[in-house]
Amino acid sequence: SSAASDVYKRQAEDVDNAAEMSNEERQEMIRGMVSRLSERLSTDGGSPNEWARLINALGVLGEFQNARSAWKQAKNIFTESPSSLEILNTAAQNIGLK
Repeated sequence: SSAASDVYKRQAEDVDNAAEMSNEERQEMIRGMVSRLSERLSTDGGSPNEWARLINALGVLGEFQNARSAWKQAKNIFTESPSSLEILNTAAQNIGLK
């Protein structure tokens, strides 16, 4: 859909702009992207890989409580899928969650 291509175009522009940003501005942009991902997954759901990306991004930002919360939420969603749980658990372990 064109809405999806608009999102990708906007993300590409964000990434281009990031090179010219201060660290603080870049962190704020990343937090915005992570926040949008989090909201979308909570509202519309997503793949185990998308949840893993969220868990990882929250860990990189140092938001370990939010990462743990996302991990728990995703594990509840994918409780019947061992392969999905493996993806989620690996992401959590990579940022130091147990």
